[in-house]
Amino acid sequence: MKMYELLKKIYPHRMSPNSPGLDAVVDILKEELPFEVREYQGGREHNGWFVPLSWHPVKAEIRKGGKLIYDGMSHPLGVIGYSRSFKGKVSLEELKKHLFHHPKFHDALVYHCDLFYKSGQKNWGFCMPYNLVKTLKPGAYEVELTTVHAPGTMKVADYLLPGDSTDTIVLNSHTCHAGQANDDVAGLVVAVEVMKRLAKRKHRRFSYRLIAAPEHFGTVFYLADLPDKVRKTFRAAMFLEMLGNDNRLALQESFTGEAEIDRAAHHHLRHNFPDYFSDKFRTIVGNDETVWEAPGYEIPTISLSRFPYPEYHSSRDTHEIIRDDKLEDSANAVLGIIDVFETNRVMKRKFTGLIALSNPKYDLYISQADPSIRPTIPADQLRWNRLMDYIPRYFDGKHTVLDVAVKHELPYHLVLDYVRRFEKKGLIEFA
Repeated sequence: MKMYELLKKIYPHRMSPNSPGLDAVVDILKEELPFEVREYQGGREHNGWFVPLSWHPVKAEIRKGGKLIYDGMSHPLGVIGYSRSFKGKVSLEELKKHLFHHPKFHDALVYHCDLFYKSGQKNWGFCMPYNLVKTLKPGAYEVELTTVHAPGTMKVADYLLPGDSTDTIVLNSHTCHAGQANDDVAGLVVAVEVMKRLAKRKHRRFSYRLIAAPEHFGTVFYLADLPDKVRKTFRAAMFLEMLGNDNRLALQESFTGEAEIDRAAHHHLRHNFPDYFSDKFRTIVGNDETVWEAPGYEIPTISLSRFPYPEYHSSRDTHEIIRDDKLEDSANAVLGIIDVFETNRVMKRKFTGLIALSNPKYDLYISQADPSIRPTIPADQLRWNRLMDYIPRYFDGKHTVLDVAVKHELPYHLVLDYVRRFEKKGLIEFA
């Protein structure tokens, strides 16, 4: 299924970290890729984290004098996440303590998820447009809010695509935000599409793994249960989210900002998506990178998004703000970063002394403009000229293709093509 259509099929579900809505989404994902579903019992504890109990609302009505004022079941955000049940009459003053609205969009609902992460708080409530809240008149209101908390199991969808090496690149996206198309179903469908395209390749140097999981809860327990020998194969990770809105790409660096995944991402985006912006770890948007980068795991993890966007955490985050071309660009950006990983190798010379690059025997000289008009030579041609002077020393068994491309500010794939010409002439080999 195409990315946009898959997004429209998934995001209306009433998802939460452990819920029938999430179960339904996992079933949809299994129709797209052969995921293995890992399950974690509600109430289980690890490092102070608890798997939430399975939760969903079944009735959510506010009446006054018997007249229905608001039905919280009319939208997946109508009831606050992990709300308790409540039935009784309350004053308007008391009711307003349990009504939540978006601070900016007065006609929209806010995505309220605090209670999932604060299991000690027992509260009930509705998300209601402020335009409706402000019309409520003093008096007694009848509230009937019924929610189900049951043991259940939290589902994590895990798809492994083997490669020539067990060294693995991980893609991760969320499956727990009710009624949010861009956050993070957009990232999820991009990840699914990337894996489909990788699966069609005849050869893959690395293995790839897509983890579709509830935010933090899913990856915390997934990694806790994973054998050390499997975790140690994880070479890098990319968290993908909010990739369908009309904004430029945002690259959030790993904890060190210096890992190969950082360098590959920066270089690819700089030459192919030059309007992108970047910042340090946890400074653009915070998600599961803290789990992958946690002590003892320390898996270099970048985040790729199109954050910020106005509709964030509101009922305006629908398929209508999603652009199919942005989803496609996002998939291509991820695959471009992966292609750097797939092909980046150390280069080692098989010759001694200076090679005459222009000799027809080698034909490795990149023609430049006439030296007499050198001041008019474009900057990229000057960079290529310098590269030809430097490149013999880079074949020292220490430098990679990416090292060279970054240092000389040239597109990676062009540098790779050039270096491969040396390999075809029998002058170098890749380690």
